[in-house]
Amino acid sequence: MQLKRSPHRLTAYYKKTLGLIFLIVGVIGLMVSLYALIQGQILFPLVLIWLLLCLFGFYCLHRPYFLLEPRQLTVYNLLGIATRRYTFESWEFVKADNRRIYIDDNGITKKVPVAPWLVKTDDWIAMRSLL
Repeated sequence: MQLKRSPHRLTAYYKKTLGLIFLIVGVIGLMVSLYALIQGQILFPLVLIWLLLCLFGFYCLHRPYFLLEPRQLTVYNLLGIATRRYTFESWEFVKADNRRIYIDDNGITKKVPVAPWLVKTDDWIAMRSLL
C-alpha cells in the first residue's frame, strides 16, 4: 500500500513498532513451539496459533490508521476495518495538537480516538501541517 499524501487527503499509517512486536513475539513463540512439537511435548494447533500471530504482525506493518479527507475522517483498526467515521463541513472544523484530533460538530467538540504514539511520526506531522 502506498503512502497517499496530497493537499486534500492524507493516509496515516500505524507505526512499524506495533507490527514488529507481534512479529517478534510470534517468531519466538513459533520457534519454541516447533521445538516442543519435535520433542513431542506440544500439540500442533498451538504451532498454528503462533504462526497466525507472525502473519498478523507482518500484516500490521502496512495497515493505515486513519484517512483524512476534505469532509471526512475515517479511523481503522488493526484488521483494516473502518471503526469510526467523522464528517465535517470544512478544514476549519478539524483541529489537532500533539496528543489529539478534535472535530467541532455544531459547537460540540468531539475527541477522535487516535493515539499519536501509534501513528508514524511523519504522518502525524503531515496531518498537523495539513490542518
